[in-house]
Amino acid sequence: MAITINATPKDFAPVYNKMEYLIESTNVAQPNFAYLVDIYINFAVTKTARLRIPARPSDNKGKVDIHRVLESALTSDIGNPLGTDSVYDATNSFLTYVIKFGEEYGTTIVQYPDLTIDTIRKTFNGSLEKRPFVNWDDTEYELDGATKKFMTNMPNDNKVSLDSHGWLYYRGFPFITDFVIVRFLTGGAVQSVQIDAAASAANIRFVPSAPATLNNIDNSNFTAGAQPIITSDTERYYMIALDSGGNVVSEQKHFTLQEACKYNTNTLIFQNNLGGFDNFTFYLGDMSMTDIERKDMKVNVDNVVGNDIVYSMNEREKVTYYTKKSETIKLMSDWITEAESNWLLELISSPEIYLQNGDELTAVAKIKATNYTKKKVVRDKLFKIDVELELGYDDYRQRI
Repeated sequence: MAITINATPKDFAPVYNKMEYLIESTNVAQPNFAYLVDIYINFAVTKTARLRIPARPSDNKGKVDIHRVLESALTSDIGNPLGTDSVYDATNSFLTYVIKFGEEYGTTIVQYPDLTIDTIRKTFNGSLEKRPFVNWDDTEYELDGATKKFMTNMPNDNKVSLDSHGWLYYRGFPFITDFVIVRFLTGGAVQSVQIDAAASAANIRFVPSAPATLNNIDNSNFTAGAQPIITSDTERYYMIALDSGGNVVSEQKHFTLQEACKYNTNTLIFQNNLGGFDNFTFYLGDMSMTDIERKDMKVNVDNVVGNDIVYSMNEREKVTYYTKKSETIKLMSDWITEAESNWLLELISSPEIYLQNGDELTAVAKIKATNYTKKKVVRDKLFKIDVELELGYDDYRQRI
C-alpha cells in the first residue's frame, strides 16, 4: 500500500479559494477503490471530516479540494475601539490543519486510513480574486524583510482623522516583531515611538494603526516614547515592523492626517480580501434616509351606544398593525486616487462592514451597489466615491 502526494496547497493559503491536493495510489486497480481524505484541524485528535474521492478516469489519481470544510471553521476578528493593548491575536481568522490520506477497496470494502500524512499547513480567511490567487506567494507576507507585506491592499497615504479607528493585520508566529510609528510634525520635526508586540503563537495578529486606536494604547506597552502618539500637529506618519534585533522586516505603511473643514467625517471599517479589516474615511458628510414598510387591515367599529348608533370622526376603520423602519446612510468621499479607487472595490464587495460612531462600531448589512467602476486618472481626471449603507438592523413602531 502506498499513496504519493503529487501536489498540495500553499503552506499559508486563503481559505475561500481552491485548496487542492493531487494524490495517487499503487492499489487503484483494486475493486471498489476510493481515496480517503481525513481532515484534522488545529491539532485535534478527532478528524473534522472524511472525504471519499474516486479515482479520476483519465489518470487514476485523486484530486480533492478541502477549502469548503476548512472555511466553515473560520470567522473574523474585528478590533475593539476601546482596546488598550499594543497587538491582538486574530484567533478566529486562521487555523492549522493536517491531511491524512488513506484508501478503501475490495469486494467487501476494507478501509486503510492514515497511509500518508501531509505536513502541517495553515490557512486564513482570505478570498482572492483570480489573478492574485494564481500569482499567490505566501512568502511575501512573512515579516522577515523590508519589502514584506501587511495583510492589506490599502495604498499608502491613506487619509485618517484624529478620531478614526483602524488596525493593520499581519502574519504573526513565528515572526516576532515590534512596531515603530514615525511621525512628521508641522514645521518639519520628526519623532518616533516604539510599541511592544509580545510573543504569541497566533499566525494572524493585528496592531492599532489609526490615530484614535493608537492613542488608546497603554503606556506600559511602549519600549520607546509615550502617549499621545498622534496629535493635531502631526501631518503624516508611517508604521514599520522590527525584529528582535532591530532590523526592519516589513514595508512602510503611510497615513496622512486630514480633518474635515466643513462637513462631519465618517469612517468605515471593512473586511478586506486578505481577511483583515481596513478603514476608509469619508470627509463630505452624510445623508440619512429611512424606508418605512407598513401593513394595514380593515376592522369593524363597534359604534352601538345603548339603543343608538353613534358615528364619530375618531373611529379607526383602518389599523396599521406592523411598521418597520430601515435606515440607509449615504456617505460622500473627498477626492481619491486611482489606487484608492481600485482598492475600494474591496469595500463595495465586503461581507462585513462597520460604521464607526465615536468609539462604537455599528454593523452595516451591505452597501447598496450592484456594480462598481474603477476610475483612471488618464480618463476620469479627478473623482470621488459615494456609497449607500443599509444598516444591519431594523426598528419597529408600536402595534395597535
